Amino acid sequence: MSPKEFAQDVKDRAYIRQKQACAHCGEKLEVAAGFAHFKKPAELGGDNSLQNCVILCQRCHLEYGHIGKWSKFVITQDYPHFASDGMPH
Repeated sequence: MSPKEFAQDVKDRAYIRQKQACAHCGEKLEVAAGFAHFKKPAELGGDNSLQNCVILCQRCHLEYGHIGKWSKFVITQDYPHFASDGMPH
C-alpha cells in the first residue's frame, strides 16, 4: 500500500471514532460520502495510521484538503468536531 493511502480498516475506524461526522464542520456523513484526509500530509512525513487520519465531507475535503495544496489544514490545524478519543467536543 502506498504511504499516500489509508487502509480501508483505518478509514472505517476513523469514521466510527468521529461518530459518522465530518471532523471540520460536523456534518453527518454516510460512510461512502466521507473522504479520508491526512492530518499531516504524506509529503511532509505523515504516515497512514489511524492517528493521522480524519474523515471530512466533500466540501471540507475540497476546500481544506486539496485546493491550494495543504492550504489551511496542515499539521497544526484545528478540527473542531474531532477528538482523538472519539468523544464529541
